[in-house]
Amino acid sequence: MDAATSSYFQRVDAGLYADHPALELNLLSRDAARALTADLHGHPVVALLDGLVLDDPGTSNHHVLLGCPPLKEHVLFLAHDEATRVVFPSLEAFMAAADAALAGGIALPELHPTHPPVLADQPALEALLERCIGHDEIEVALALIPSLDLTGHGMLARLATHEDFFLAEAVADEIVRRPEPALAAIAALCAAHAHPQASSAGHRALRALGR
Repeated sequence: MDAATSSYFQRVDAGLYADHPALELNLLSRDAARALTADLHGHPVVALLDGLVLDDPGTSNHHVLLGCPPLKEHVLFLAHDEATRVVFPSLEAFMAAADAALAGGIALPELHPTHPPVLADQPALEALLERCIGHDEIEVALALIPSLDLTGHGMLARLATHEDFFLAEAVADEIVRRPEPALAAIAALCAAHAHPQASSAGHRALRALGR
């Protein structure tokens, strides 16, 4: 366990961040985190991204510290009914949000950044995406797409034309969220997808681009 993680658990083990159900805030001690991680290790996101489950707010959602490069030290929101995605670039940022939740009486998930952090090492992220797609780990790939910077058009085209329509839909959704004129060709690929759900998302992306 590195110094940042040890420092994090020293703060959490004091118990100030536990048992706040109205705030969806219940950070786990290191032993409890290890135990829950073992229970959830069958989940592909936890297993493939070398996750350590940090909390148990009683909502079926969890914040997970990632250990797999290039996502090491990032915190992911493992969501049951929403989109799973990276939400914080570090444990420090995660703890700042937990402090803000306590200070403001605001549920922790409401303090997630509006936009997921874009990873600095895009080639490594694309390589990880390739491995996930190659092993049919679509759920993990979907969690990674929001952290792309949308400049790797080769990868985006591969996702936009993949037979799994969820990948194309996710790319289109990111174009809607971050519309750039250079993404028009990728949006058109999504719109041309054989599955209507992906195609519909592609047309939304084209409209966001003014096409």
